[in-house]
Amino acid sequence: MLAEKIEGMKDELVAAIRESLKIPSVGGDPAEGAPYGEGPRKALDWTLDFAARMGFRTKNVDNVAGWAEMGSGDEMVAVLGHLDVVPEGKGWTADPWGGELKDGMIYGRGVLDNKGPVMVALFAAKALFDAGLKLKRRVRVIFGTNEERGSKCMKRYVELGEDLPVAGFTPDADYPIINAEKGIITYTVSMPFAPSGDMKITSLEGGMAANVVMAEVTAVIEDPRPECRARVMAAAKAWKGPEGSSLEAAEDGHKVTLLMKGRPAHGSTPEKGVNAFACLADFMKEVRLKGEQGDFFNAFNEAVAFETDGKSLGASMKDEISGPLTACVGVVKAEGGRASFTVNLRYPVTAAEEAVTGPMEATFSRLGMKVESASKSRPLYMPPESRLVQALRKVYAEETGQEAMLLAIGGGTYAKTMPNVVAFGPVFPGQDYTIHEEDERWSVEDIMKNARIMAKALLELAEEE
Repeated sequence: MLAEKIEGMKDELVAAIRESLKIPSVGGDPAEGAPYGEGPRKALDWTLDFAARMGFRTKNVDNVAGWAEMGSGDEMVAVLGHLDVVPEGKGWTADPWGGELKDGMIYGRGVLDNKGPVMVALFAAKALFDAGLKLKRRVRVIFGTNEERGSKCMKRYVELGEDLPVAGFTPDADYPIINAEKGIITYTVSMPFAPSGDMKITSLEGGMAANVVMAEVTAVIEDPRPECRARVMAAAKAWKGPEGSSLEAAEDGHKVTLLMKGRPAHGSTPEKGVNAFACLADFMKEVRLKGEQGDFFNAFNEAVAFETDGKSLGASMKDEISGPLTACVGVVKAEGGRASFTVNLRYPVTAAEEAVTGPMEATFSRLGMKVESASKSRPLYMPPESRLVQALRKVYAEETGQEAMLLAIGGGTYAKTMPNVVAFGPVFPGQDYTIHEEDERWSVEDIMKNARIMAKALLELAEEE
């Protein structure tokens, strides 16, 4: 009965996901009634309205989050998702905001991360009640609008005293079950960047977000001396970087514009990408800038360079549960006489936060870098014997025929923001749907498979009367 209800919703579910993708919900500057920008607020309003039309009770939580609920009972189980997305980036073969359906795949920024799973959760919950199942607990889908920039929305949800689940999951990672999430620290550090001498950088900017390996960075070098500009152009032509990188140089008057390209990757797996700024810093060894601008690149090369394990930062470590620490440089910018960059760290679940911050901040200080900001999220670990983990293992095995292995990840999910929640889906083992990269996509076949799993998981957690 439940599977039939879900299958009957297929066309409506696919249409709803495609429509949700047409709202560019990248976080932006605060506006009245839109703490995280107009895009996330529009996505929140649209989702609340859609859920209400489906028959859910809904609530806007301080314009930063929302929920949709069905059923009755003193206790509640929940699915947590987010409506904000990372910037679209470049290199798409489909419209990132078009919700295009081709060859059985829906394309669009956020289709997997995480608007698509939010819609799947709504339809899975509705299927339970349309099937006439009587449950002991209410079923709630909670959606935030600031996951990609710190999850402050869920922190606000908790601060306001909203109901918390006795059990739940967030479909914002991988199957089978993620019971361990590394701690996350994102630093923004800066150094003086005033020019010295005839050769100077007048513009430096790159990156989409702190939690994405920088795919492009642009630097404009100005020098009135033609022989010096010629040296930069020759060095650019001769530079050989790692596979997946490229450097374009164009001379116009007294300026040489450099466009360094790398390969993006999620901040939790920086080793899968090629960091454009690391490449540019390597190239700058040939340019030999002087003064503060030269010091900035020299300090970066000493602290990070191409490393993704935090070794030179003094933070290299690992454990048996969650593996090694990773470090991702996501954004760089020069303005107001200073240059800054972000370092997004994912550290093992058994490590103390101070074991990471102490050595790193000492390294920053030694190299003359000032910490402008630091956001922190502690690790999560849910024991394998817990009721929640056991219930999800049962559902996954029944629906897929595969053993539900327990995983540890570097990515941070909403599971950290409230008790009794783990990450569960939506990506199956061996799949790569280019989350945070170009051509993010999700197959209709997997969408329906997720809907069946989510519905069964909610049924298991909410329990029939």
